[in-house]
Amino acid sequence: MVQSAVARFLHSTIAELEHDLDRFEDLLGQGEGYDRKVRLLAYAGYRNDRTVRLKGRVVRYEKPLDAGEGLATRLIAMLEIYNSNELPGIAVKCDGYGQMLELVTDEEGYFDFELAIDRPLPATTQWEHVTLSTPGRAAQQPSIRVPILAPGSDNHTAVISDIDDTVVETGATDFIKNWRRVLVDRPADRLAVPGASGLYRMIARDHAAPARPFFYVSSSPWNLYGFIAEFMEMNGIPHGPMFLKDYGIDRGQFIRQGHDEHKLAAIERVLAFYPQLRFLLIGDNGQRDVAIYAQVVKDFRERVAAVFIRDVDGSCRSGPEGDLLREIEAAGVPTFCGAGFGDAVAVVETLQLDRPMEAASAVLAPAEKGKG
Repeated sequence: MVQSAVARFLHSTIAELEHDLDRFEDLLGQGEGYDRKVRLLAYAGYRNDRTVRLKGRVVRYEKPLDAGEGLATRLIAMLEIYNSNELPGIAVKCDGYGQMLELVTDEEGYFDFELAIDRPLPATTQWEHVTLSTPGRAAQQPSIRVPILAPGSDNHTAVISDIDDTVVETGATDFIKNWRRVLVDRPADRLAVPGASGLYRMIARDHAAPARPFFYVSSSPWNLYGFIAEFMEMNGIPHGPMFLKDYGIDRGQFIRQGHDEHKLAAIERVLAFYPQLRFLLIGDNGQRDVAIYAQVVKDFRERVAAVFIRDVDGSCRSGPEGDLLREIEAAGVPTFCGAGFGDAVAVVETLQLDRPMEAASAVLAPAEKGKG
């Protein structure tokens, strides 16, 4: 009880301090020479036949910073990405699906639209669009078109994937060794996880217009959305809605969810939103994806088509995580674990994704057990 009270006090104090600092920055920014423009950031949304979901953020517009080639300037440019200067209380208008809705940003500058619709899903997976604007406020762009993923009714398999060390090499398990990769490297400098592009391309067929819907869940902050999206485009990784994390410290946030809770909640939200789909879960064993996916299998066994794990340290089939993988297999869900995803392409082919789970399990399980 005492610790809880102290935590609430610290939470409140820090939130109030950040709130006061933001107001002070706003007052300074409204002086001579400040054009008071805002920048509207929107993240790819998604829909089913009843609801459209869309998230974004409004931040203070700043002139683009030339990152240059030096270590110091690159570091400053990356830190500017994190220093987002969010703007609360800004009106945002959403125009799409025959509706026009307006709301205001919260204390961290975020907005969340949820539109009620009555529209069947398309025959094949499509990207649809809505238009966002900031009425009454000068913006970097007067309006922006935001993609909305609509899974096709022709396919019953989707993908939920981690990002760090599953799609892009980050060295998140050893920050001291890989600090430059995390803090300095640009999207063009980053490396894709071996075999990831080939595996995802095989499942999606077209990275810009994937035949199957892809969703990405990560504990990376929302500030890195554009960075991650650029990397995916450059490496042929399929586009898809992302569920990143808010590291803000407003009164109701203050990093209230841990890594496991954030990822598990995001995955369960996607599963609940698309009850007709089964999912391939793709991750790595560097940040507890195995434990998270094991819990998903325990709660939603019939909804998981297979689990693919990138082994970052050679321990995938040993220790507690090896036990969890065996539990997943024992539940009838096929698994793959390897240093890269090159060999996983053949595994996906054996799954024959449109077949029932029981048939796919019968094909894959003996082969995978023989590898262990």
